[in-house]
Amino acid sequence: MINKLTADEYTELSARFDQFVQDHLPLGSAMGLKVNHYNGDSISLLAPLELNDNDKGTAFGGSLYCAAVMAGWSYFYLRCLQYNLTEELPSIVISKAEIEYLAPVNSSNIIASCSNNDASMWDEFLNTYKARGRAKVTLSCLINADGATASSTASSTGEESPAVKFTGTYALIN
Repeated sequence: MINKLTADEYTELSARFDQFVQDHLPLGSAMGLKVNHYNGDSISLLAPLELNDNDKGTAFGGSLYCAAVMAGWSYFYLRCLQYNLTEELPSIVISKAEIEYLAPVNSSNIIASCSNNDASMWDEFLNTYKARGRAKVTLSCLINADGATASSTASSTGEESPAVKFTGTYALIN
């Protein structure tokens, strides 16, 4: 069962992730990647365009890919901590990834978002992990062209129009 946390505890988990990036992920650190928002149900990571642009003044495709991978990884990492699966750094790997670049991103910040509150998926993940010592989940991440989080941006028809769609399969290995 997932632990519901206070706002301060979510902030502490976000800070813990930001420190992990600084200590262990030189690429994420060079990108200026940090938690923009985390509430237990969703996460958004922010990376300034000025550190991740290309010759066209838009976000570099590799930076978009890295931001999307890390949005899924960080969401999975923080969920594992909430499930008390480990006190230390969970051993998480990405085993499959697919990305679609749909539009240029030229806002001042790249914001990659991830959420998945499918209780049955998380129950299956936990049961498999407890039985086998490893389990995986598939998560989707979005990056919008305007720098808004996926949950806060919608067109007049109520549908989101992301610039990047990413799907990754992440595994937790005991």
